[in-house]
Amino acid sequence: MELSAETLQTQIPYYLTQAAKDNLVKALNQFPHITYYTSLYPNDALQSDGWTGLGVISYETGEHKFVRGIILSNSCDIDLTNKRDLPAKLIFAPIIKLTNYVKLLEKANVPKPNIKDKIRAIREQHVTTLFYFPKEACLDDEYIALLDDIHTIPLSKFNSKDQKKLFTLSQVGFYIFIFKLSVHFCRFHENVNRDL
Repeated sequence: MELSAETLQTQIPYYLTQAAKDNLVKALNQFPHITYYTSLYPNDALQSDGWTGLGVISYETGEHKFVRGIILSNSCDIDLTNKRDLPAKLIFAPIIKLTNYVKLLEKANVPKPNIKDKIRAIREQHVTTLFYFPKEACLDDEYIALLDDIHTIPLSKFNSKDQKKLFTLSQVGFYIFIFKLSVHFCRFHENVNRDL
């Protein structure tokens, strides 16, 4: 499914006030040139927030390291005030500099014109396995989230002094993120008939 203002507008959440819906439609009409980030919620952990210091373990080498990542877990699932019977985990995807992704494509001998086309598609949010973050005040460069590289950490290990919040997505940025996440993980139109 192609990501466009029209496809996004058909999925506007019912719970938004009319004014919020109108603002979202106005912002979506500017897509892909939107304001991705907000300065609200500087101390909260919300779905789609970017953080540093998230632990990953390499399947290939067993190496443990800390990376930047974007939270995939629902905000309420990682709210520390919610009581749970069992310990919760935080789900996230690593984020890397777009320039590093280009280097990986070059190393894989992808032709330069193909790389150029792919980068344009990434910036326009057309690649379903990646989410693009433009360089703005909260980010020192362009980044992408690797939505096909999912990790978890115990919620009890999150929000330590070693982690720092990088950004919170704006309403429209969050909306586009959720839409892409839904398309990436939950495609109703997968062209597979499961009742032959």
